[in-house]
Amino acid sequence: MSDGTLVPLNRTEHMFWATEGYIGGIIQPYLLRLEGDVDEARIRRALRDLTSAHPRLRGVIEPVKGSYALRILPDDHLIDQLFEAAFKVDAGVDIDDPVQLQAWHTRVLNEPLQLERGLPWKARWIPHPTRPALIFALHHIVGDGRSLIGMITDILGHLSDLPIARRTLQSPSMVPAVVPTSLAGWPAAIAGWLRNSKKDKAIKGDAEVLMMAKRRSPRFTTSTIRHHLLPCTPAQVKALSKQMGTTVNTLLTAVIANTFLAQAAGRSNVAAGIRISFDLRRHFPEGTAPEVGNFVSSFAVYARAQADLKAQIAAIETQVKDNIARYERREYALPLLLFEALPLIGRRRFSKLVVGAKHKGKIPPMSCHFSNLGMAEAIQPKDAKVRIAEVWPMSMGTTPVFGLVTLGDKILLATGTQDDETDVKDVEAFLHALDGQLRALVP
Repeated sequence: MSDGTLVPLNRTEHMFWATEGYIGGIIQPYLLRLEGDVDEARIRRALRDLTSAHPRLRGVIEPVKGSYALRILPDDHLIDQLFEAAFKVDAGVDIDDPVQLQAWHTRVLNEPLQLERGLPWKARWIPHPTRPALIFALHHIVGDGRSLIGMITDILGHLSDLPIARRTLQSPSMVPAVVPTSLAGWPAAIAGWLRNSKKDKAIKGDAEVLMMAKRRSPRFTTSTIRHHLLPCTPAQVKALSKQMGTTVNTLLTAVIANTFLAQAAGRSNVAAGIRISFDLRRHFPEGTAPEVGNFVSSFAVYARAQADLKAQIAAIETQVKDNIARYERREYALPLLLFEALPLIGRRRFSKLVVGAKHKGKIPPMSCHFSNLGMAEAIQPKDAKVRIAEVWPMSMGTTPVFGLVTLGDKILLATGTQDDETDVKDVEAFLHALDGQLRALVP
């Protein structure tokens, strides 16, 4: 595939295109503070070379017969024009003020992209003598969180004088990662899905899913981002997870669940519902896993009140391992394959379903979508000339989004919530309660 190619949208990308604008721009704005005095010309060169190296960054949405596709534009003078619209230097923001930094991040999240005529990404830059700031915001139609992390790695490498490797376009379909490898495997996959559906229904039951939202709105409006530094170090959390016989990710998921549950103390039949992302690339046939695009699925775990943290960890760990095993046994094949029919449903009909579900309060409630991106050091070159001082990951979502990274001796948690139903004071109260849970666990 080369310049001018029409790349079909996969089922996730069709869903993003159908919801685009209704819940806000489906973008992923990651905010980085860099160490050192990096001039504007240097960051411009890095972003322009990135646009040349990644064909999907030159994609625009075009209508095709009965559907839509991503047209890859040639890397010519027109891209130079579009680049000038995508990259902007912002002024009037004191990025050393945490309140102004959050507000800037929030503003970029709420600014839409014009996918039909402009580049599917934007970047905002604020110079600073010692810690300049970059927001690189990728539209989700171009790629998932792993794709974005790869691009940020390329940007940081370029700032350390490393060349950006040229990428090739790959098939966008998720199907090879989810369907059985032979026809003989279908009966077991379908039987497993039916069995799992009953199991999931029993786990959730008729429990009320706890949320930060205090009201219901018939429409989406804007979203707000909060930056929060957890009151413990990565080393402390790692030691605690080892003591509990679990992973850092499961430990933090359990602590978040217990924070929701603690706010409903005394109430029966409640549960914290936490959605967790799962990268399907590992299940592609060997040597065929795509690099850039959308290849992430997700599953939900439901946590009820337990006797102690260890019991909560065990309950969540059982659900997580069970869901991962389902992907390995291809037991999500049937429901995920049904989503491949989205192009047949059409954008108008699917958009109508989304808008109608919001209006009627039928969007499935979830406490949050939690993503642990791990150690930010991994995205820097080994002997980086320009290093990162902070990373605040974010993505637009219909439920609260929690994005966590570790960097040095800090654990950074960014939260994003829709303003139509969730107030900032309730987010801050939750984060204060989360700090309390962690302080009770870590000396």
